[in-house]
Amino acid sequence: MINNFVKSFPAERWLTIFIFLHIFFWTLTPSWARHTLPMDAMEGTIWGHQLVLGYDKNPFLNAWLTRFALFLGGGSVWVIYLFSQLSVAACFWATWKLGKKFMPPIYALISVMLLESMQYYNLHAIDFNDNTLELGLWALTILYFYQATRENKLSDWLLTGFFAGIGMMAKYYTAMLLVPMAIFLVIHPIARTRLKSSSLYLGLLVFILIILPHTIWLFSHDFITIDYAIGRVSSPPTLLNHLEFPLQFTWQQLEVLLPALLLFSFLFLGKKPVLTQLAPLSGFDKTFLFLMGVGPLLMTILLSAVFGMRLRAGWGQPLLSLSGIILMIVITPRLTRERFISFIAFILVLSTVMISIYSIALVRGKQPSSANFPGEIIARELTTQWEQRYHQPLTYVAGPRWLAGNIAFYSKDQPTVYIDWDNKVSSWIHENNVRQKGAIFVWDPTEASQASEKEIRARFKKLGPVEIMHFSWIGNKTLTPVEARVAFLPPEIN
Repeated sequence: MINNFVKSFPAERWLTIFIFLHIFFWTLTPSWARHTLPMDAMEGTIWGHQLVLGYDKNPFLNAWLTRFALFLGGGSVWVIYLFSQLSVAACFWATWKLGKKFMPPIYALISVMLLESMQYYNLHAIDFNDNTLELGLWALTILYFYQATRENKLSDWLLTGFFAGIGMMAKYYTAMLLVPMAIFLVIHPIARTRLKSSSLYLGLLVFILIILPHTIWLFSHDFITIDYAIGRVSSPPTLLNHLEFPLQFTWQQLEVLLPALLLFSFLFLGKKPVLTQLAPLSGFDKTFLFLMGVGPLLMTILLSAVFGMRLRAGWGQPLLSLSGIILMIVITPRLTRERFISFIAFILVLSTVMISIYSIALVRGKQPSSANFPGEIIARELTTQWEQRYHQPLTYVAGPRWLAGNIAFYSKDQPTVYIDWDNKVSSWIHENNVRQKGAIFVWDPTEASQASEKEIRARFKKLGPVEIMHFSWIGNKTLTPVEARVAFLPPEIN
């Protein structure tokens, strides 16, 4: 039975405050505590330096948005962190809107707040990458797909197609959501009637139009992103892989969910009855929630079990967004003011602890981290040397993507990166232009896969001698300095 507290609670106002605070603190914290962008965000700056329809690891959305964030912020990195949190906020908002269709607003609010305790929505979301983008895009796709199949409005079908298409351009893993959506359209009688609706096919047309340019790009670039994706999941063909990989991935997702389960338990404190009963869900809603909330996870685990695919824990970032809604429906707590206050207090404590530990670990950390990598110092030193030698701006830097990417991003000349000296990976590079304009070549001794100096010299005959340079980590001079092997390719004089 729903009590007066539940009926009168201003849930929407609380949601607005909650989302604002989340965006503010999780944008401010890395902006203050980190000296260097995270690895994936740095990769996004390399790709975004040139706006093409695809890159060696992913489609184009992450790179384009990174470029847009830097444009808006005048080169300041805080806008990149803001974009990450806007994706999380979009996930929260869409989850709230969907949750209200099944339960009272305060229950929908709690289902969103439960997500705050999971690292996918805070610590992992600091790095602006494809997984973080999927948080918002998956939740928005699910929301508008629900409304489209329920009400068959053209606007909802168009938005479903739009967010699904954009999701695919963030990461191909979005297919793990699209398949349960297709299954739902086939197996449920109400949803199946939409197959006769022109609105559905107009939404599908929007989806196709969004992914078509990248699809054409794939044909002209040897399906490089597909090859990369296959390489990421490939593993030695052993029987154990079919068991170990899916079980490991399942456990990793459960580990992420555990703090939410602990937080959820605070809603059952007190001596009054701990359970209540909501209006029963329709068969439509039950099937929808199961397929959208659990289907992508089960499909991922099944594919790994059948094909022995190696899975990465971070791929699960968008998989748990409906877990709060499902928890609140399956085990519905009887909400009282006291229980809700305990719940909110625990969220505040948990968030404060996470932000504090994260900040202290970076500011006072005794281990090397991407956060205190001396990228800006290296870039400034090498750019100065280049301009003193050749009296012209630095146009290119060539080498492994982390080291070369730091030099390119923090250099005042904003050079283009020739990733790993590989034309296939850096499709925007023409080596004759590199020879003409000159470049700084760098090697990182900690990366084994990069091309050897001998191999590179065979391609660039005028490459100067290698200098071994050392740079201290920011904030901790006791760490073994960063070593970089540097050579200068002088520009051709016309």
